[in-house]
Amino acid sequence: MYENQGLKNDIIYQFYHITLFDYEKGTELDELRIILFEYEDKEMYLECEGIKLAIEQIEFLQLIETIIYDND
Repeated sequence: MYENQGLKNDIIYQFYHITLFDYEKGTELDELRIILFEYEDKEMYLECEGIKLAIEQIEFLQLIETIIYDND
């Protein structure tokens, strides 16, 4: 699909979506960070990038929710 095209790399894409799926199914953000560190230790950097992007998106959405609820 997106083979070797920067951020469109298949591995990054797959791990991004797997991480979002895991979060939606109840995996805590801290658990996702632990998983990220495990992949970093194994030097699996494409997988790390997908996980990192998903964590950043989750944190961003949480920040937006906090702002919205604080302004109500």
